[in-house]
Amino acid sequence: MPSLVAEMREDIGRSPFIREFIVGSKNWTYNGDPDNPIFSYYFEDHINLKPMLKVMENYNAIIETTHNNSDRFEFTEDFAEYLTLPV
Repeated sequence: MPSLVAEMREDIGRSPFIREFIVGSKNWTYNGDPDNPIFSYYFEDHINLKPMLKVMENYNAIIETTHNNSDRFEFTEDFAEYLTLPV
């Protein structure tokens, strides 16, 4: 899971107020809201992405917030704070 957490650290470092993200394939199209940016993580970049996210859910690091056909999650504030700590 180190590469996924590293990517999340990088994303939140660049955009510290974004908490939501979707997961999917690079071959899929997602038409998001330009006024509400979110992060994206891809199956092609992270083997076992969904099981890793389940572990993160079990540790209360993320919350599933899916409301359409795209798997959507949100960082908890505790996890977002952890991601901003020095490595």
